[in-house]
Amino acid sequence: MKNKGFSLIELIIVITIMAILIGVLAPQLMRYIERTNVSADIQLCDSVHTALNIALTDPDVVTAGDHSVEWRTQFTTPNNEFRLDSFGGLYLTSAFYRVVNEELGFDPFANCANNYKYLKSKPAKTSGIICVCVNDTGSAFAVYISHSDITGKGTDINPHGVGYDGLDATNVIFAK
Repeated sequence: MKNKGFSLIELIIVITIMAILIGVLAPQLMRYIERTNVSADIQLCDSVHTALNIALTDPDVVTAGDHSVEWRTQFTTPNNEFRLDSFGGLYLTSAFYRVVNEELGFDPFANCANNYKYLKSKPAKTSGIICVCVNDTGSAFAVYISHSDITGKGTDINPHGVGYDGLDATNVIFAK
């Protein structure tokens, strides 16, 4: 009885076919992973937006005699735009700050370097900072990640300064 195995030619053909399949599927997989990461960042923006809304309407925050008043002013000043990590000192002892941290389970007001660990998409993870933009009447605000790109290609778009109505879903990761 003769032991038959695969010939060298058959193995080379199989390896070549596998390499071609991997070459075709790998870019698709990478795009899928980046779309998933962008979705995670959108969900993070939505969670931050929700936590900020909860803090703004929380009765304990509204009646607090601390720096929560200044926080509320930031979110109701028409056309105001600011980074969440730009507040410090007494702001970080307010009832507003405590409510947001409790709702989120992390501190979005920490130094921007600390926010990177919560961001998933490539452009957001490298230079993104969680920002807020108030509309022109002061009645609503959007949360966005600066230098983000909804496609995950990592362009250097920084919408800071474009205003609430200038936020575009193709150019920035955000939640209104």
